[in-house]
Amino acid sequence: MPHPHSDDALTLARLLQEPALRRARIHAGRTGAVTRLDWVTPWAVALSQEEPLTGVLVHAHAADLAASGSSLADAAGRLAELGAAALLVDGHAADPGDAAAAARLPLATMADAVPFAVLNRLVADLTLARETHVLRYGLAVHRALAELLYRGAELSALCSQMARMSQRPVAVFDTQGHLAALEQRQPRTVEAPDLVAAFRAQAEALGATGEPTELHPRLAPFTLGARELSCVLTPIVLGGRHDGWILLLEETDDPHPHDLAEHRVLVEQAAPIIGTEMLRLRSVQRAQEQARGDFVHGLLHGRFGTVEDISARATHYGFPVRSWFGVIVASGVATPADVDAPGRLQALATQAARLLPEQERHTQAAMVGDVLVVVREAARRGSMSTPDAAMDVVAEYATALHRWLGGRKDQGGRPVRVAYGRPVVGALAIPDSYREARLAHGLQGRLGLRPVCGYQELRVHAVLEDVAASRTGRSFASDVLAPLRDASAGELEATVLAYVSAGGNVNAASRDLHIHRNTMLYKLDRASRLLGMDLRQAENQFTVWLAHTLDLLADTSAEVDRVVGPE
Repeated sequence: MPHPHSDDALTLARLLQEPALRRARIHAGRTGAVTRLDWVTPWAVALSQEEPLTGVLVHAHAADLAASGSSLADAAGRLAELGAAALLVDGHAADPGDAAAAARLPLATMADAVPFAVLNRLVADLTLARETHVLRYGLAVHRALAELLYRGAELSALCSQMARMSQRPVAVFDTQGHLAALEQRQPRTVEAPDLVAAFRAQAEALGATGEPTELHPRLAPFTLGARELSCVLTPIVLGGRHDGWILLLEETDDPHPHDLAEHRVLVEQAAPIIGTEMLRLRSVQRAQEQARGDFVHGLLHGRFGTVEDISARATHYGFPVRSWFGVIVASGVATPADVDAPGRLQALATQAARLLPEQERHTQAAMVGDVLVVVREAARRGSMSTPDAAMDVVAEYATALHRWLGGRKDQGGRPVRVAYGRPVVGALAIPDSYREARLAHGLQGRLGLRPVCGYQELRVHAVLEDVAASRTGRSFASDVLAPLRDASAGELEATVLAYVSAGGNVNAASRDLHIHRNTMLYKLDRASRLLGMDLRQAENQFTVWLAHTLDLLADTSAEVDRVVGPE
């Protein structure tokens, strides 16, 4: 029901203010006076309608009612059943039965006769005037906000203009419930943290979770602290893309209808304009993140020849080129669908760079293919840090990164592997830490190491890396393993490696391979003959292990070199 003092909707009381109807009398008191009217129809037509008469004023002549044999109370009852808004009877003398009729339906009577055509014209003119007022106000709102957008005003300026026009706090939230802008008149009545907490707590009740089903503004109850208020809420949808919500906070839980009507128009006109600004901001942000990603790629792949070359770009990002740095890589975060949604991976890198802000360490992150790579400042220049202390900082971040990546809702339980290289001093040495992180990551998957692994943990493999890359190391590994890899040998290599990994324990190796002990002994005897050495001896087991390790390192290093080499 409209507000008692509404000047937004056409009410029965407003209609009876017209000169032709001023002698009419309302019999339902204040409640009937504020009955909202949308249209008018004659008595005879109303009775033949099959659709509900919601918002319809029914006009009847007293003589017509008498001719039909219906009393005023009966007529009011029949129209009430059809959902009519009110009944206006002309040519009617006051009667004690008027009160009974008014109890069933808002009733207005008058002694004068008024033609239906006159009444119909009055309702049409008043309704059209109201719609024209709404249209003019909507154009004024659109013009004011569009001019700001044309001048390059940002989101805060648009919200500030809305707050001035409505004299109410106006906020914009993105689809994740993060506050993008909040503007209000002085003195401030709403604090941003309180509003964010209230919005997130009531998002489901407000219908502000997921894709919107209703694209038009709506009034909803809103609790802010101890205050029971209401808000006008509308989704920001532009080109079929949902970008967030506009929330205009009312002062009470029962706002004045005129104010409410203006606020609905305001947020409805503002939604596409604010959506346009958010689209522009998103494009700018993507360009900035792309440039940041290019800078990180340059650091990782050694595109900068001198510190001066790096400094020219690093100054823009506040990157401390002479600090200690460690590189962390993480896999298992991308899905096949991300090929068509690079923005999600870019957002992932941005969020990863914000982990552990309390450490006040500069962090840059980027996606390299389907792998997340983070350059983490381990210590500031001149802080008297040691390699071990810097390593602890990198390891702590790697653990936090693994915990955050694995706990995301869209991760879906997929395993995440995180590896990191040793800290280095200066931005020019970052490729070295990156290569170590990639090598540790490659061995992590091949050797089945724990989900968070550092290069320094691969002590033996790190020592043997140079040997594996040498001609002597490659030749040694090939000569030892070739007999086991012959097509006629079957799966002897896996059998021998399981035996070596079990420390020469036949029973343990056979259990690992799920074969009988005698089968295991037969295969080991056959492998010993092919290798020309007795595998029961510890030194021969070490020879096979060394050859396999050198071969593994050579393959992994070759893959890493293809990734980390200059692009």
